[in-house]
Parts: sequence; C-alpha cells; structure tokens
Amino acid sequence: MNFYQVMRIMKLCMLLICCCLIQVSAKTYGQRISMVKSNASIPEVLLEARKQSGYDFFYDANIFAGTSKVTVKLASATLEEALNACFSHLPYRYSIKNNIVVIHKVADTKSAAKASKQQMGKIIGKIVDSRGKGIYRVSIKLQENGYSTRTAADGSFSMDVPIGTYTIMVSHVSYQTQKVVDVLVRAGEMVRMDLAMRETSSKIKEVVVTTTFKKATISGLLAARKNAASVTDGISAEEIARTPDNDMGQVLKRVTGLTTVNNRSVVVRGMSDRYNQAQIDGVNLPSTSIFKRDFAFDVIPTELVSSVVVNKTATPDVSSEFAGGQISVNTLDIPDRNFTSISLGTGGNSQSLGKDFYRLGERKTNEYLGFYDKSAEIPAGITPWYIHMEARQKEVIPRGKQTDPSIKDKFLIIHTDPRTYGDLDAIEQSKRFTVEPLRRNRYIGSPNQNFRFSLGRVFDLPEDIRLGFVASANFRNEQNLRQSNNVRGATFIHYSPDGKVTGRWMDSDKFGYNGPGVTYRFNSSSGLIGNIGIQGPKFKLAIKNVYSRTYADDFSEYYRMNYSDAVESDDLHPAREQYQLPESLSILQHQINGDYHFPWRIKLEGMFTVNNSKMRILDERRLRYNPTLEHEGKMRYQTPAVYTTSQTGSGELGREGRLWSLADGVDYNWATALSKSFDFGDKYQNIIKVGYQGWDKRKSYDQERVMFMMRSYVKGNESSTVPFLSYHDIFADHANVGDQDNQVYYFPSYTNGNMFEGRMKNHSLYAMMDQRLWRFLRLVYGVRVEYYDLKNQQDAAFARRSEFNPTVIDNPLYRHQKGVFDKDVRWMPSVNATLNLTHNINFRSSFSRTAIRPDFRETAMVGGNIPELNANVYGEHVFTTGVENTDVRLEWYPSAEELLSITAYYKYLDAPVELMRSRSENSKTYYYNNMLSAYNKGLELEFRKNMGFLGKSNWLKNLYLFGNGTLLRSRVEVLDIYKTTRVDEEVVRTKERLPGQDRPLIGQSPWLLNLGIAYWGENYGITGSFNHRGHRTSLTHVQMNLVEFENAPRQLDLQVYARFMKKKMEVKFNAANLLNDWAVFYRNEKYKSPGEMEEAIKLDPKNAERPSVGDLRYNYDDGDAILYRFRDGRRFGLNISYNF
Repeated sequence: MNFYQVMRIMKLCMLLICCCLIQVSAKTYGQRISMVKSNASIPEVLLEARKQSGYDFFYDANIFAGTSKVTVKLASATLEEALNACFSHLPYRYSIKNNIVVIHKVADTKSAAKASKQQMGKIIGKIVDSRGKGIYRVSIKLQENGYSTRTAADGSFSMDVPIGTYTIMVSHVSYQTQKVVDVLVRAGEMVRMDLAMRETSSKIKEVVVTTTFKKATISGLLAARKNAASVTDGISAEEIARTPDNDMGQVLKRVTGLTTVNNRSVVVRGMSDRYNQAQIDGVNLPSTSIFKRDFAFDVIPTELVSSVVVNKTATPDVSSEFAGGQISVNTLDIPDRNFTSISLGTGGNSQSLGKDFYRLGERKTNEYLGFYDKSAEIPAGITPWYIHMEARQKEVIPRGKQTDPSIKDKFLIIHTDPRTYGDLDAIEQSKRFTVEPLRRNRYIGSPNQNFRFSLGRVFDLPEDIRLGFVASANFRNEQNLRQSNNVRGATFIHYSPDGKVTGRWMDSDKFGYNGPGVTYRFNSSSGLIGNIGIQGPKFKLAIKNVYSRTYADDFSEYYRMNYSDAVESDDLHPAREQYQLPESLSILQHQINGDYHFPWRIKLEGMFTVNNSKMRILDERRLRYNPTLEHEGKMRYQTPAVYTTSQTGSGELGREGRLWSLADGVDYNWATALSKSFDFGDKYQNIIKVGYQGWDKRKSYDQERVMFMMRSYVKGNESSTVPFLSYHDIFADHANVGDQDNQVYYFPSYTNGNMFEGRMKNHSLYAMMDQRLWRFLRLVYGVRVEYYDLKNQQDAAFARRSEFNPTVIDNPLYRHQKGVFDKDVRWMPSVNATLNLTHNINFRSSFSRTAIRPDFRETAMVGGNIPELNANVYGEHVFTTGVENTDVRLEWYPSAEELLSITAYYKYLDAPVELMRSRSENSKTYYYNNMLSAYNKGLELEFRKNMGFLGKSNWLKNLYLFGNGTLLRSRVEVLDIYKTTRVDEEVVRTKERLPGQDRPLIGQSPWLLNLGIAYWGENYGITGSFNHRGHRTSLTHVQMNLVEFENAPRQLDLQVYARFMKKKMEVKFNAANLLNDWAVFYRNEKYKSPGEMEEAIKLDPKNAERPSVGDLRYNYDDGDAILYRFRDGRRFGLNISYNF
C-alpha cells in the first residue's frame, strides 16, 4: 500500500461523510399520534389517525371486510408507528407521499409474512435480585396480547413482539410481582428492560408493585452497579452502546479511577503497570510489550463486549495478581439481537502527517496488515563463534580451509560442539546477510487508517434454547512521530562563582549538545474474534477465540555524546546514531466455558483456555556514525563505528550490529466451581462457593546477535581503518567484506542461542460465603490458598557465556546465574462488607491479601539494551510481592447514571520490585530488585453527575460532568542490589538496607486528576476530558540525587459524534493530546534526603554547611536537571461506522 492508495481511502471516507451530512430523513410524518382503542375496527383507527395527523387516506373500504377487530395503544407515536401497530400481523401495506397515505391489501402470503416481520420489535433484558445476580425462570408476560417467556439461568430473556405500547407483568414465586407500564416497541427496534426484583416472604399476601418502564430499567442498572460484591467499577454493554466509542481503549476512559495512556494501556489508582492485571474472559493476558507488563486494549471492538469490570479489591474466586486493579473485559457470545457493523476511519499526527518519514530498509506490504515479511528473518544456519586468545593476538578468524593452521582446530563455540575454526568461513557467512535493511529510506508520513467489521447472529430454538455467534475482523495502521532530547549520563555544564547553576546540557543551543532525536513510529495491528454460544433454561456453553497480530517498526535517529567525559569548553562533535526496532507480536487464545444449574439451587461452572503468544524482534539495527569532517559549516557523518577484535570481551550489549529474538510462550488456564444457594427465611440468604483454579505458563527466549567487526591493527601495529562509507554501501560491495585492512565482517556472538526456558505453575483452592443479612447487610468472605512454582532455567546460556572463562564456569560465586527458582504456598483471606444505608447509599469496607508474581523477563539474567535509557537492563532473583489491601468506601448512586463516592485505602507491599541502577555514578546497568517493603495510602473521590436538575430542557438530561481525583502517599524501604560474597567457604548473597534513601514507590504520583464534561445525546454529542498527575519515580538508585523522576504531560482530549439514517450511521471526530506537552524525566541533582544528610554529617560535620536543596518536584532554580524529554504531537481521527 502506497501513499496514493491511502489518499484514495481518505477520499472515500470524506465522500461517505458528505453523504451523511446531506442525508435527510423522511420520517417526520406530521403530528405525533396518541390513542387507546380496544376491539375497534380498522376504519375507526384510521379515522382517528387522520384527524391527529392531518394526512389524507385513500383505500377501498371493502378490503377490510371480515377483518378482526384490533387493539391499539399509542403514546406520542409517529404516523408510521401508528399504521404499523394497526396492521400488525395483517395482510395490508401502505405508502406515504405528499401528505397522502395509500393502503392496499397484500395478495400473497409471503409478502404478508414480510410485512408482518417488518412490523415486529424485540424486548430483551435481564432480571436480577438484590445481589445483582440473575434470577432463573422469571415469568415475563404482555397483558395486551398474552405474549410470554421465561428467563434463562443467568436471568436473561428475549422475546419478539408486535409493535405497540405494552404493560408487562414480571413475576416469580419468591419475589414481588412487578407491573411495568408504558413499554413502547417500535418496528425493527430492540427495547432493553433490566429489572431488579425484591424478595418477599411466602407468608405475605402477593403484592404487585407498579412502575414505569424508565424507572424500572434505571432500578435494574442501579442494582447491578451498587450490589457488586467488592469495591468495583465498570461499564456494561448497555452503557457502552450509548457511547460513540469504537474500541475498549476509548471505553476504559469512562470508568472511574482509570487513566488511559494513548487510549491503549491503563493505570489504576496511579499504580504502575506491574501492579495491574489485564484479563479477557477471566484469563490473564500476556503483555503486548517484550520489555514490560502492558496490554493494548484498543484491539478489542466494543460490539463484542458484554461488560468491563475493574476490581479494586479481591474476592477469593478471582485471580489475586493485582494491587492497583484488575481490568477484566468479558466478550459476547450470544448477542441480544442480530447485527452487522462496519467501521472505517482515518487520522493523523500533527508532527508526521505529510512530512518526511524515515526508516532503515524497505517497507513491505505485509507490515501494513500486522505481519512481518519473511525477508526480515535471520539467514538460516548462521554459526556463532568465539574469538580465542590466540586468534585475537594474531588477528585471525575462521576462514574454513584458509584458516591459520595454528588455530584451525580450535572449537567454534563449546566443547560439546565438535565443529572447529576449519569448518567455518566467517567471511562467506557474512556475505549471506541482507544489505537493504541498512539503507536509510525516505517516505511521506501517511494518514492513520482503521477498519473493523463485526457480525452477530442469534437463533431461537425450540424448548427455550438460544444459539448465537459473534465475529469481528479489525485492522489499524498508525504512523506517528516523537520528538525527543536525551542527555542521560550528563552533569551540569557550568556554575557561577557563587556555585549557582547557570547552564545545562538540555539548555544548550550548540548543535547536538542537547541530544536531539526523532522517532518515526510505525504500528499496524489486525485481529479476529469469533465466539459461539448455546444457552438453555438450565445451562450455557460458549467457545471463544481471539487472534491478534501487531507489527511495530520504530526508527530513531539522534545525536548523542558521552556526556560523562565532556565539558562545555571542549570542541565537541556528537555522533549520529540510528536505531531500528521491528517487533512482531501474535496472540491466539481459545476458551471453552460453561455452567449448569442442578436442582436444589446448585450451580456448576467450568473453564479451560489455551493462550499462545509469540514476540519477535526481527532484525534490530544499531548504527552509529562518528563525525568525519566539517564541510560548509555542516558536519559530515561518514565514519561508521565498528567493533574491533581487541574490544571483544568488553561487553556486547548496545554495540553496533543486528539482533533477532523470539519469545515463545504458551499458557494453560483452567477453573471449576460449585455453588449452593440456601436461605433461612426471607432475612438470611446465603451462597456458599468452592472452587479450583490453575494455570501453567511456559516461555522460552532465543536470541541471535551479530556485530560489525574489523581487525584492530594492520602490519606495523598501525590501527586498522574503516571505509568512509555508509554501512549499506560497505556490505553492498563484497570487496569491502573481509578480515584485512579497510574491510568489515559480521561477528555472531558466541552467546547466541536459548537464553532461558521458563515455567510457572499455580494451583489455587478457595472457599467463600456470600451472605445477605436482614436485606441491608452483605458479607462476602473466604480464603484462597495458592501453590506457586517458578523455574526459569538459564544454565545453557550461562554455559555459553562461561565456557572459555574457567574462573567463572566453576566458581560458586556465579552459580546463581544458572537459573531462578521460587516456590511457595500462600493463604490469602479476604472479606468484603457492604452496608445498605439507604436504597442508593452504600458503605463498604474490605480487606484482602494478593500476590504479584514476577514474570520471566524480571528473572532472566540475560541483558537487554534500552536506547531511551542509554543503559542495559538485567533480570535478577526477584520473588513474589505480597500485598495487603484495606479499603473503606462511601458511595451514593442518585440514579443509575450518577455516582458520588469517597474511598480511603491503604496497601502494604512486602518485597515490591523496582528497576534500580547499580551503585556506580556513571553506571549504565539496571537490575530488577526487590525492596524490603512499601506502603501506599490514598484518598479517592469519584463522581458522575447528570445536569438535568438545572432545568427542564431535554439537552440538560444528556449533559454530564464526571471525574476522579486521588491524593497519594507512598514510601518504600530501599535495599541495594544483590552483593555476592564468600563467608567461610559458603556463598552468600546479601542486600544492604539503605534507610537514608527511602522515597516514594516507583510509579507513584502524589496526586491524580481526571475531569470531563460530556453531552451524550441520541443523535449527536461531544466529550472533553482532561487528565494530569504529579511527579512520580521512574528509575531508582541508592542515592536520591541519582533517582530519576517523571513529570507527565497534561492530556486534553476532545470527541464529537453525530448519528444519521435512523442512528445506523455514526460519524465521530477525535482530537487527542491537544496541549502536546513534553513528558519530562529529571533528577534532583542537589537534593539529599533527611537520612542522607544525617549520615553525611556523621561522616564529616562540615557537610552541614552543604545542605540539601529543593525537594522531589522539578524546580529549575534548585539546580534540577532534565535528562530526557519527549512529545508525541497532536492526534486527530475521523471515523464512520454503519450498523445494518
């Protein structure tokens, strides 16, 4: 797909928009009609309709001879609705033109059936009890015509009825009968009626409660919301349907207490991604990022979602791996109605659209659809080799038969591999690598594109059995540009005579001094979802499938210096660096789940899921050009940096070269539960539930790294020189590929191969009780027991690293690098109490224990270089973080759409994990590291308010204010990274407690703020939202002045939508990141914690004369230094969707 094809797509989108804007509805037929006629003839009804509408009617009176009487009940109906109600199930058709209604009789039965079908509507809904649980076999009956049905095991029901206005009786032997009036059903439309029923005693005479349809539906939504077992927020399918959102990334912004990042990932209660959990259909999802826990929710279309639940406290029957929140997206299996939806969209980024867009290598067509091209894979059969000391001294390499005889019999890799230097020609192998990926190509930034097709069908079978399926295909391509400056590793430029900072690298206007850079971000994703379900009166069975592919290919180009060795007076010329990171991710999930209701109010549930994920890095390229010469005032960069043989052994991470990797994982999840309901009178209702859940996660990680290599010296001990060409031009001419002077070759690292084989197993048993006491108190309590077993085997990688270093391979001091093993059993009790102070005011309190398990990346000793950090990141022996959660919440639901709540919470974290830089001031190495403990306490205010109270205007009823704010306090007890020593011939690994460095937990902000105002009308609406948060710890160190903090940018977003063509078509415009603020990462260079000051004064009393300056917030005048900053540009999008 090229730029011109993309422009054609944009033109098509604009054409559709224009059609929408000029579309005119022909549905406004005169005045509204209200009438009630019982057993009336059709001419009587038509006469009344003529009087109220002012239209003329033409028909042959004889066509109504012998036709039965009709009953019509209409309230403010259109003329079309009145005629449909009159002719329901009758063989008559009509047409309306120029204020004239022409009526005729349908001659054939097929046409009559079609007409009848067009005059039908549907009533669907769910009947719940005071807990918000579905009630089985509730009778739903229409008084006017006797139509009836009963609810399924989950409380849901669906019935096709003729159009009209009805009174519906809802009854069950154990509950108060409800009479719902004024239920209007229009032709071809679906009416949702969710009700909450009150329990009643069998000793009391039957009571019928009469309510309006609107009030009944509101009470149903309110019951589901306020009767959750734990401190929970969420959004239902009905609420999602009222919004103009297309994917779950947008929907989650509407859930109180959540902050979304780029409409993709989610932060709950200000806690970083490590402490949140993403689920689809109750199954933990693998990360969509190789280097951190993260999941992109925007791959899930809204049509396929039945509900979103955000658990902020735990109950025994849910996964315990969260502290901030658990975001569970439940997909639809049996839809309420048939639907077909198609969506097209386009957009752009203010910094990239129509501008130069660079990358290394040629872009392939497959990449637009989220697939990688096979040419990106490493050539088959590449053999790594080790440079022996003799080979390094003689400057010789494997050359097959031409290999120097003195090293020809040296092992290539390890002693278990029989191959020798004489079996490999490293130069011929170097010529097998592709050359095109090294060329810098220019494109034009194209508009973003997205497409989605969704389909749902439901079939009503005999004996109250429903069969349904939903399917969706989606595609998205985005091309964005990030501007940045990166001076990590820098110190101040200079001071004034009185010691005040007067300049910083970030402030410099000299070329390249402030580390300028640009990242061209290309991201494509595609996915399929296919679910099928069958439901009967006593059972439900569903099969759910999710397939998602993402291809991200980011190209960064920046200028960088070794700031730690530089001073301002130097005549500095930064190097030009290029970095291409192509990442491919695929996720395939299959699930089968079901439940069955036995007699005696016993319910059995079960689930089994297989999830396969593959994360690939496909030819990562690191290129660096040193300055060659200055010409016409501009520096020329034609000196490629190349690794030399004398540098081998000094570290490979971050070196110029290419890399391929594969993280291949498969997860098995299963669960079963048995619950029994029993009551003691009408005041004491109980559910006891026992269950078992388990998972088995397996992941392997393989890596292939090749570096650009040349000999160190030529004859006469002169340094070898590199050709003054680009990397592409060097390898394109095979004359430049060799082991002589002015030649370069590829060196595959001898550490290549499998880096780890990991497996995690978890088996959980739980028992819980759900009690409703005296109708105003609900207790949900129980215990969960988890057995956890981690094995991250890394002995093969350790053997390759240590094979040629005898001081390491047999040294007990390094034995810990062979793998990480952790096994424990945890008892995790929880209790949630809900006190109903009034019908719409609750007081909640809860306590629970949860456990955050380390993932494979955090326990892998293999290092990874992160260019943004300009550092290497390693795993370590990190272990489970135990969390104790306490919440108290007062919540008021003025209506089903409104909320006001205040929550206080306290979390104690035992052994939280942080990413910590090693102790050396100029170190470029980070490790995952358990701290001793931490606490996190907060006060949270959430609200959603409808503005209808301001007046009687209809538009006020659709106007909402919403938001949430949080005040946080956090502190972590800091431990240094592991130190490995020998004590009495025993190897001991210890950590030093550093009380002087205690600070806020990583990822924590002192405050969070989300505000929004929205008008959500039936035909059009607008939403504006703003979110911001205070500074938070980003990267840690044992010295406070070397801890890195982040100032997040302020986010201001806008969304406008309009619906046309009987609401079947929707046009939506999104504008995001309108302020385009910088995200800033900084250090408090002159700050010392009180503990550090105390320790410093103990060492030398004169240190009291050099007090700490400032605090943890960024303040330029305090000498704080910005190390890294970026901004992503303003984003705009236009989307059109149509529902058939």
